[in-house]
Amino acid sequence: MGLEYDFDIVAIAPHEVDPEHGVAAVTGHRAVRASFRNTRTVQALHSASPKIRRIFAESGFSLEARGGDLPHGLYWAEDAQDRERILKRLFANIRNMGVQGEYCGDFDFWQFLDDVKRARPKAEIIRDLPDQTPKPKQPTEAKPKRRSIFMRVGVAFGLAVLVIAILRYLASIGATP
Repeated sequence: MGLEYDFDIVAIAPHEVDPEHGVAAVTGHRAVRASFRNTRTVQALHSASPKIRRIFAESGFSLEARGGDLPHGLYWAEDAQDRERILKRLFANIRNMGVQGEYCGDFDFWQFLDDVKRARPKAEIIRDLPDQTPKPKQPTEAKPKRRSIFMRVGVAFGLAVLVIAILRYLASIGATP
């Protein structure tokens, strides 16, 4: 069975930000790391060459696993911007430093790219905050629909026309009521 390359965005304390690679002070974004959920994936990354580990660490990936509670292929929708920013840095670092000829061990870049491409945001937008959307007011009792006066007059007129038509028919065939 292959490794799962799902990762979560984890906020880190300001004192944990590496001044050389931290983005919080430079760009104003919150200080975050991407953390793989699967410990076997992190072990595979640790078994890769030091250059591969450095590329991931400098891009904003944590080299420690923090198991998330989301199923495979899903991530929190609120983390989309941080996720995209970290992945752009990772791809830029791979392009600049290169991984050609580096030992990857069990860490499969192609499977990692496939998992990143297939990952979808989870339907809930915010995970830790209570739902503050206004709830629609439900009526206390369902009131019966009232017929309009025009409908009542129309029904009465229709019945009168029907009765007159029946009486004329009976009169034309010679029957008397």
